Amino acid sequence: MINLLRLFLVLLPLSLQAQFTYVLDQDVPVKNADGSAVPMPWVGGLNSAHYNTMDLDNDGKDDLVLYDRNADKIITFLNRDNQYQYAPEYESFFPDEVTNWILLRDYNCDGKKDIFTGDILGIKVFTNVTQPGQPLAWKQFFFYSGPGNTKSSVLLSLGFSGLINVQLQFDDLPSLLDADGDGDLDLFDMRFVGNGTVEYHKNFSKERYGTCDSLTFERQTQRWGGVMECTCGNFSFNGVDCPPPGGREDPTGGRTDHAGGKSLLMLDANGDATLDILYSEATCSNLYYLPNQGTLDAPVINSFSIFPQPRPVNFFVYPAAFYEDLDFDGVKDLVSIPNIFAKTFLNSDLAHSNWLYKNTGTTTSPAFSFAQDNFMQDKMIDVGDNSVPAFADYDADGDYDLFVSENTTNGNDIVATVKLYKNTGTTTDPEFTLANDDMWGFSGLSFYNLKIQFIDVNGDSKVDLVFTATALQNGATDLYYVLNTATAGITFGDQQVQSTGFQLYASENISVVDVDRDGLVDLLAGRTNGSVEYWKNNGPAASPHFVLETSSFLGLSSTVLRQNLTISVADLDADGKTDMLIGNQDGRITVVNDFRTATDATAGATEIVYNPISQAYQARNMGGRIWTAPANLFGTTKPAIVVGNILGGLSILRNDDGALLPENATIEVYPNPSPKNGNVTIKADRNVTLQIFTSVGHRITDPIQVPGNSEYGLNVPNLASGVYILRFTQNSKTFIKRLVVY
Repeated sequence: MINLLRLFLVLLPLSLQAQFTYVLDQDVPVKNADGSAVPMPWVGGLNSAHYNTMDLDNDGKDDLVLYDRNADKIITFLNRDNQYQYAPEYESFFPDEVTNWILLRDYNCDGKKDIFTGDILGIKVFTNVTQPGQPLAWKQFFFYSGPGNTKSSVLLSLGFSGLINVQLQFDDLPSLLDADGDGDLDLFDMRFVGNGTVEYHKNFSKERYGTCDSLTFERQTQRWGGVMECTCGNFSFNGVDCPPPGGREDPTGGRTDHAGGKSLLMLDANGDATLDILYSEATCSNLYYLPNQGTLDAPVINSFSIFPQPRPVNFFVYPAAFYEDLDFDGVKDLVSIPNIFAKTFLNSDLAHSNWLYKNTGTTTSPAFSFAQDNFMQDKMIDVGDNSVPAFADYDADGDYDLFVSENTTNGNDIVATVKLYKNTGTTTDPEFTLANDDMWGFSGLSFYNLKIQFIDVNGDSKVDLVFTATALQNGATDLYYVLNTATAGITFGDQQVQSTGFQLYASENISVVDVDRDGLVDLLAGRTNGSVEYWKNNGPAASPHFVLETSSFLGLSSTVLRQNLTISVADLDADGKTDMLIGNQDGRITVVNDFRTATDATAGATEIVYNPISQAYQARNMGGRIWTAPANLFGTTKPAIVVGNILGGLSILRNDDGALLPENATIEVYPNPSPKNGNVTIKADRNVTLQIFTSVGHRITDPIQVPGNSEYGLNVPNLASGVYILRFTQNSKTFIKRLVVY
């Protein structure tokens, strides 16, 4: 008996996982407003992507590997007939330790690119040990640190007084290449302590061992080229220090700032067979070109210019550049991105933040021509940042339409909009077409940081718009709503935006849901300290009044391990009970089964996304901070989950265990019988429209839209005791239920 109990306890989490299993669906078509197809709509967006190439699938062709700092996420694409195809199945095979930056370089000359990435102590290296026909595999490289010493987990170089770790600021981006043409990789970085100078570390692996694989670095200089950056656009040359702050010769007026990160790209930019510098730092808007008029070992730098001309890189902060062949012509191109880990300026246009410069010359003698400012981003849904999806049957045609809100709209205006992607497909084969990029004129309301949701706020059985937003005028973030006046679909007419008076921090999240099923919508608030608060609505329905019930709902109390949790609810496993989706800042989803009876949300299912390569379900980073929206997009018994994220894109998780819905709708009404003036819950397996009639056929209510896969709370009107007819319609079919009121 004891052994059986142990087996049950072991299998219980596995059975919980099995209820919630999904695949990433890339097949739902999306069209732009002009009718053109979006090639890869569900990638999930890009903001500050580090560009690298490597052969992911061992077909002899370079594929594309991106690392986006905003989401701390690897994003992978395969080269298919010289077109990029999103291939998320490769992403989980990269080490979790990749952080801050990534450079893929073949350091040991085995034809397989290895990983160089950031670490709090400097640079970590992972050797590519992938075997033929096997998934990607990596082994961390440990560095010899002297006789009898423990090997170092970070890259070491022989300094002027012994071995040192090459320390970087967490924002720094170094440059790795074979600088001297001897076949092994050399390293350039910005000096960690002091003013902005370039260090050069020569790799002596070839010279001493005849192979590439030793990573034996020695620092050659802390001031390569004799150049020193003073501030943005101000450099000192020929080994001369920057003038003292505020001094007579100080061109900056006394301003010095070297605390931010610095990016380097070493390449021969002018075809003279010597390495030049492309440089920027965290407080700069431009990329600076510093040509070398000397040699590698005796560099001479005495000028700079913003780069490339005639249209130079220009971001609000911190450009970084990468040099890879991105258009399959065998010549490396230049791509520049804002090397930021968070949006620091509200008017930064993160939907146009990947600037591609096509190389019309050669790799060794490049000539860069500006191509586009949204490379790869134009191939996907990308609204900039903080894409929050929500679904409603806007036009009352029986299928779900997609709405997406954002932090700020593209361009110079610091306002947010709502985009409508109308479902131009069917209830089983959706297709979304951009129908309005400023739905309901939100751009005129002076809000940013907009996060939307649809739910009946005032108990009139109509789906209303609820949202949190930050006012541009005073920076205050509130919970607002707009009441729906339509009997079918959504129409706001002349309804005004109403504030609930419930304030929160800009990064926090609110989910509006009837937690206790009393017919009044309550609040679940994901706070900055990692907790979830439950605020009960004491009503009345037309005038919500929220009172704090608990500051640690389902055991989610304050912790440094999570922040600003997002929440949505739906019946995800077709068991008639409402489940909860929790999104964390690491991009991972937790599913809580039947949340109303649960006690500990931390025990929820996390390994829910199938990987066809490993043939296993995994926890997956869906894009940093995420917002989930469950919706029955495919007409199956179990709804899909659409995920928005900090990168401004969307992904679809399709339940891989759902069957097609039966021909006739399944509808439950309870409690039945119901007391007068009580609350009735309606559960339907698809969207239906409800009208209530007396037993002799007199209509009592206008049509009520009942969303599928949710426990819909209906405030029963003032009905006398008796029997009432509930008529449900769906796609011209009618279903009758009887409700007894006592």
